[in-house]
Amino acid sequence: MPGRPHGERLLIDLREIRKALISEALRVKPEEFDTAPRQEMKSYKALLREIGIEEKETVTWIVRRVLPDFTASEWDRTWGDYPWTGDDLESVLRDLATIRVETVAYIEGVSEDVLQTPIPLPDPWKAYFGLQEMEPEQLIQLVARHEYYHLGQIVTYRWLAGDNPYKRV
Repeated sequence: MPGRPHGERLLIDLREIRKALISEALRVKPEEFDTAPRQEMKSYKALLREIGIEEKETVTWIVRRVLPDFTASEWDRTWGDYPWTGDDLESVLRDLATIRVETVAYIEGVSEDVLQTPIPLPDPWKAYFGLQEMEPEQLIQLVARHEYYHLGQIVTYRWLAGDNPYKRV
């Protein structure tokens, strides 16, 4: 008996993770948005923008087989080159929602076979993954895992600032 389709599971994961991310991000005060617990760490804004860039880059590759112009390489990204609409939290969250539209449209518009058929990886990713190709479903799952990872960082940042997630009402 087959389980839920991969696309449906991806959409659920992406929706639940984004809901938690937004909830946590909205706890960040405007004066904290460009800060991090330590100087060498990324700010809240940088973490959120990295989530968007990773998703945009991955989905652009899956859909069009090109890396966006704003990507110098896998390890040397020029985060500021993406056309962000503003530098405040609300603008960045709105931009993340705009980026997500293409991801959802792709998932909703393709078959299970397409999601499960490997596609070639761009050269910079081949060495990182140790693979020549990967299924779109797996690449989108990596987008979700990446966002979840940064959600954990944001929760930790908030906790270090005194916002204990276990003591929230």
